[in-house]
Amino acid sequence: MFIYKRCVCRVEPHDKIDLAEFSGIAEQMKFLSTPSRIAILSLLYKAPHCVCDLETHTGLSQTLLSHHLKDLAKGGLVASAKEKTFVEYRLTTKGRKLVRMIGQIK
Repeated sequence: MFIYKRCVCRVEPHDKIDLAEFSGIAEQMKFLSTPSRIAILSLLYKAPHCVCDLETHTGLSQTLLSHHLKDLAKGGLVASAKEKTFVEYRLTTKGRKLVRMIGQIK
């Protein structure tokens, strides 16, 4: 037990927390800042999709979907592969883990 100015702490203060260690996590959370992106990740968790499929499922415009997918790819959550005349999007391992975590919060 450690007595501070006003309180008693039950945890021994070994090392101070380095907030920089959490900056990567905070950056990843920015990619989840809109319900649209969470919905896109949820759809991609079920199966890979092209933009036109995502457009049908979400009602979002192709332009907006492309913008979201670009940002999600930049965050390492979504990957793409060209299949003949269209691009198919899928979750990365990191993206799958994140969607599973979101599912536990729901």
